[in-house]
Amino acid sequence: MWITRQISPNFRQEYTIETKILDARNKEHILEIFKSDDFEQIAMIDEKYIMLKKYLYIESELNAHIGMCSHPDVKNVLILGGFNIEIAHEVLRHDGVRVDFVQSDEKIFDSFISFLPNFSPLMQDARFKKYIRAIDLPVKKYDLIICLNQPNKHEIDGISRMLSKEGILIFSTKHPLLEFDSFKDSITTSGEFFNIVMPFFAPLSILADKGFIFASKRYHPLADMLLQKIDMLDGLKYYNSDIHQASFALPNILNKKLKGALKN
Repeated sequence: MWITRQISPNFRQEYTIETKILDARNKEHILEIFKSDDFEQIAMIDEKYIMLKKYLYIESELNAHIGMCSHPDVKNVLILGGFNIEIAHEVLRHDGVRVDFVQSDEKIFDSFISFLPNFSPLMQDARFKKYIRAIDLPVKKYDLIICLNQPNKHEIDGISRMLSKEGILIFSTKHPLLEFDSFKDSITTSGEFFNIVMPFFAPLSILADKGFIFASKRYHPLADMLLQKIDMLDGLKYYNSDIHQASFALPNILNKKLKGALKN
């Protein structure tokens, strides 16, 4: 058996699977989870977006710690636009931090209980709080916001207003080697609201058609990288100071095509 994921009209991926182990549907989302020899489990959301359980730690550690280890005093973090609360688990490795998480689809969210390794512990953690709607969030500024989807210009503008004066936004975008125009548009749009805009990548991110954008009002992910903070992290499988720096390295072809768009 296999599942097919259509990335664009001219490109699709196929994954061999053993069986479907969960199918949850409602008006907002469709979640299917499959058992896989190669990836343990594969979660497909809305028949388009995938999460590979075996390698979930890569994206989770990278998104959490690049932001946390570029800003010297993160107290409040907001995660929105998706279901991967493993990022919240990684953020909470740092002391003195609270995480708010927004997801309106409670049925689909709860269906991830067996897929996400730290789902149950997070639900019991006093430093983590889930909200149904962004309008329900407390009135405060966030030092770091992680958006798990690709926000449009209006959304980036709104998110930027929720950040503190030195805040950082990290968000997902299309992979530039697959959908360059969409990727570049995200960089250009972010540059209207942030002083520093730089893309970064995780291994295997091309499988999920993902790149990531680091957009900051003040702190630079390389010049302000906090080595002491990184060295205090224990139990990580992927992230370290070398990975932090290497994630921002771009091939010559992208440097040339993005000339004038990056703010670094």
